[in-house]
Amino acid sequence: MRKTLPPSQYLISGFFVIILVGSALLSLPFAHREGIQLAYIDALFTSFSAVCVTGLVTVDVAATFTLFGRAVIAVLILLGGMGFAAVIMSIVLMLGWDVGISQRTMLSEAYNLGTLRGTLVIVKTVVFASVMFQIVGTVLGYLVFRLDYSPLDALGHSLFHAISAFNNAGFDLMGHFDSMMQYRHNVLLNVLTMFLIVSGGLGFFVLSDVFRKRWHFRKFTMHTKIVLSVTAFLIVFGMVVIALVERLDILSALFQSVTARTAGFNTVDTGSLSTFSLFFVVLLMFVGASPGSTGGGIKTTTTFAIWLSLMSLAFGKQPAAFKRRIPEDSLLKAFQVLMLALLTVTIGSLALALFEGQHFSFMQLMFEGVSAFATVGLSTGITTEIGSGAKMVLMVMMFVGRLGPITVATSLKTREARLKHVEERIFIG
Repeated sequence: MRKTLPPSQYLISGFFVIILVGSALLSLPFAHREGIQLAYIDALFTSFSAVCVTGLVTVDVAATFTLFGRAVIAVLILLGGMGFAAVIMSIVLMLGWDVGISQRTMLSEAYNLGTLRGTLVIVKTVVFASVMFQIVGTVLGYLVFRLDYSPLDALGHSLFHAISAFNNAGFDLMGHFDSMMQYRHNVLLNVLTMFLIVSGGLGFFVLSDVFRKRWHFRKFTMHTKIVLSVTAFLIVFGMVVIALVERLDILSALFQSVTARTAGFNTVDTGSLSTFSLFFVVLLMFVGASPGSTGGGIKTTTTFAIWLSLMSLAFGKQPAAFKRRIPEDSLLKAFQVLMLALLTVTIGSLALALFEGQHFSFMQLMFEGVSAFATVGLSTGITTEIGSGAKMVLMVMMFVGRLGPITVATSLKTREARLKHVEERIFIG
């Protein structure tokens, strides 16, 4: 009898194959400009960053890659943003094939649905939302880029930017690693980019719920209410703190608060931020976006569940919100995600310090590590200067962050334990 792999291992294998194919395409001579020598480690890093929708880069994308190379990166971002499972399901549906239990299980695993119900609806929502939001982003972005580029180049910039923003990837074609700093005061591009970032970071089933319920907050599911509430709080709170500490204008502070939630664009020099602001951004990055989205981090719902659990412990109340109680298995899973994420970030940061500790401060290295794990892409400017060892560490952290620590952890399970042990309490705390 043929042994089948668990869904988590299919997901990991699928993502890894896409990354390897992407690195091979980016290594082709016509993928980069004439006279540019691109090492394979940099092509591999770029592919990892694109598929994991992170945005950390070791080379200047605009100065290094040709139109073909940029197109490859854009496609990798699209595949990474939609997710391997959604891509496979979309192909199956387009070919008119029957969707089996294995495909539904893989999609449920990828989007943490916890059920096989509604998987086809999720695929259709993912595809429809991705297409519509990126079309709107391309059209409006063209109005801005048309002022600085030829019509054809402006179209290419706006399309690439829309794909990168909605998928929370953080890649740009501005050049010189400046991201969006030259457009810091352009209200239209700033608002458009933030709109795409937030839309992609809310999660596809939140978008579906919002549109189906016609924006009636009371009719939303508990999940949607939590995501919208936590997202709004973190954006406003982050904006206020950054504006006060760094003395920035409201638009710049708002943009930095939004982009720290796994997007990776920046309108101010991240490396110039104070130590307080850098650590505050680390906390925002660590929380990240929401489940079933194009973003990373431990997710808004995980953070909210942990907060409710701690409040219930302190005040002796049930962990409930919006007149609904959160089940204990969800709370347990939230703490498991938190501990696995902290473990990944701690080991990754220490590994970065081992390779690059003599060249950069621990704050810079930890910032880079959390940015990789949360698939953000913000950097203090050290990504281009690190060695191969540190690049490998960041690639692993991006991979774990994109797939999710729970998915990676469960993929290590080879079989169910048959031996049952007697239960005995231990002293905790």
